Amino acid sequence: MREKVEQFIRKHKLLPDGSRILVACSGGADSLALLDILWKLAPRHQWQVFAAHYEHGIRGEDSLADAAFVAEYCRLHHIPCFVEHGQVPKAARENGQTLEQAARSLRYTFLKRICREQKLAFMATAHHADDQAETVLMRILRGTGITGLSAMRPQSGENGHLVRPLLDIGKAELLAYCQKEGLLYREDATNFVADCTRNCLRLELLPKLRREYNPEVSRALCQLAEMAAEENDFLQAEIDRYWSNAAYVRQQDWALRQQAVAALHPALQKGLIRRLWEKAAGSVLDLSYQQTKRICCLLMQGTTGSRQELSHHYTAYLEYGYLTISQTKQKAQDSSPDSLPEMVLAVPGTVSWRNYRLTAEWRNWDGGKTQPDELYLNPQNFSAELVLRARRPGDYIQLPAGRKTLKKLMIDDKIPQAQRAEMPLLAAGSEIIWMIGRRRSARCLQDVCDYHKVLYLKLEERGF
Repeated sequence: MREKVEQFIRKHKLLPDGSRILVACSGGADSLALLDILWKLAPRHQWQVFAAHYEHGIRGEDSLADAAFVAEYCRLHHIPCFVEHGQVPKAARENGQTLEQAARSLRYTFLKRICREQKLAFMATAHHADDQAETVLMRILRGTGITGLSAMRPQSGENGHLVRPLLDIGKAELLAYCQKEGLLYREDATNFVADCTRNCLRLELLPKLRREYNPEVSRALCQLAEMAAEENDFLQAEIDRYWSNAAYVRQQDWALRQQAVAALHPALQKGLIRRLWEKAAGSVLDLSYQQTKRICCLLMQGTTGSRQELSHHYTAYLEYGYLTISQTKQKAQDSSPDSLPEMVLAVPGTVSWRNYRLTAEWRNWDGGKTQPDELYLNPQNFSAELVLRARRPGDYIQLPAGRKTLKKLMIDDKIPQAQRAEMPLLAAGSEIIWMIGRRRSARCLQDVCDYHKVLYLKLEERGF
């Protein structure tokens, strides 16, 4: 088993000799096997192995016993270990998340912080082949493309720091390794309750597929992921090549040359359209398959002045042989004649409101402190679009101690009545994300991990 894992690490160049590695260890068979394997391989590769355990606060004494178990195992083997206790149910309630979503968010935030504080170059997780099969099947059922079929990669995250050394190993092999090595692991009873999509796939659908259709269905799904990853890598390289070619893309403002792109294969057309959306919106998220198809039709059949409305107030339009995507910065005014318009946040870009200018850009958050006129946030935590506006009835803000109405908060903070209507607010629906210069939502930086870039905002008073 150790040789098989070592070969996988070597094949994918996951962990160079001399690496400092943080192993996420729940105490279960998978993560304990990973920790044991890497620890036993460490002398051969001059690795420094550390362990981290996040206790979710979900299963009472059993959860605390898991944390104590990991800590004791590490003590006996002289492995530096970091344990943190959380309150996932409370976080899930406050942020409108499922327990699974909240647990993942808090766990990865903790792991990333330990890597940063301890200067650890790699984080290793125990995702294995059966996890990969579940992921592929779940994405097929929800609807996905070739990128989604690629599922989990052996290496991902910023600079490839998140590694999955067990991705070629099945669950049964890991259980056999634990038995052979005498590893007594912990069992999480919640893994055997069909109360979420992944558990239902693991406990009900995949066993049925194995019994009635294909005993090797997990292996087949993993092969599909591997082939999809290879083809997706090739396609992305081709898209990169066309994107940097001035014959297809006007570089100064990221516009697609209609005639040239329309002559390409549909897969390349859609890839270049998604790249154009990413440049305009800052993320590949929220551009659906149907929207992509409509933009393709616009590209193939449209003429100057043709346009297609997209999500979040973005519009794709043709102008003199070029396709561009941009965002309408000003929404319609409120029904009250005295009200000021709200300004949809341009990402990346700048919006103006009253005597203020707000600039937004994507950055990698380093955990540093910000000034009162600066903010980092993860926009995916907020379901509505982000706007700059004045206060409204029903506004509220999420504080560490719970939700509070904006009206009560302004009274508690002793903000003069005359200043309340003049204060610029960043909002998502009725939720206030930022009372600029004063307060910020407790949800701004939740779930910041390597899978997401972080939005950086800077407010300036306009003296220009």
